[in-house]
Amino acid sequence: MRRLGLALVLGLPTCGVSVEGVPPGKLAVVGPTVLGPEDLLGVQAQLGPYAQLRFAGVEGRMALLESLVAAELMAQQAVDEGLGADPRVEFALLEEEAALFLAAELERRVPRAAVAADLEALRSWYDTHPDRFWTEEQRNLEGVALATHEQAEAALERLREGRVTLAELGTPVATPLQPRDDVEHPGFHAILFESGLAPGDWLSAPVVVGRTLLVGRVQQIVPAERRPFEDPSVQEQVVQAVRAPQLVRAEVALRAELAERYPATTPSRP
Repeated sequence: MRRLGLALVLGLPTCGVSVEGVPPGKLAVVGPTVLGPEDLLGVQAQLGPYAQLRFAGVEGRMALLESLVAAELMAQQAVDEGLGADPRVEFALLEEEAALFLAAELERRVPRAAVAADLEALRSWYDTHPDRFWTEEQRNLEGVALATHEQAEAALERLREGRVTLAELGTPVATPLQPRDDVEHPGFHAILFESGLAPGDWLSAPVVVGRTLLVGRVQQIVPAERRPFEDPSVQEQVVQAVRAPQLVRAEVALRAELAERYPATTPSRP
């Protein structure tokens, strides 16, 4: 069994409290490997926005650290079982280490928190890209199922003339609110989203929803609207957009520095 030291509270190193076997300022010891805040930062920097939210806060960072420890344990077990001699495993480990280094270094050079705090730059990007934040118009149908097209056409005519109500034709059902998708709903959304229709207007023809033939009317229309700057999902989208070119520039500079520091050499021939 490998020796494992795991700080139960990520704030312990900064509180002057030590955990046996774990060096000051570090978070865990897994065999010969010591994991510190920089390792956690490298993993966090590779996560998508929703995963970053999932692993935010003390509890989230603790869960992420436990996952990192479990992964390290599996990697060390693979080495113990002889898989470490496989060049493919060695190369995969080197790739993972390089990815963690790159993510951590880019986070150091372009901190996400610093980008998120520059509200002036975020607002400017939001204002100059208005088409990025629109939600599509959504509609739904209130209708009644009928067995044949002949019955449906006759019922629709009676509905338009006011000679019958939906409840008198059968049990009304309502479809979910949806944006227009003529690929997923051919022959339905083209009719539901006809221009000029308002809530309560009868559709121009019966429609097929799944395997059901319906006649009915527009029940609700939720107009397209631009999501506000204060929307958390908009904020995340803008932060990523503003940060993306900065990350590209930082990575180019980093690779240039590494190329200068470690110039490529041509292997000597035997």
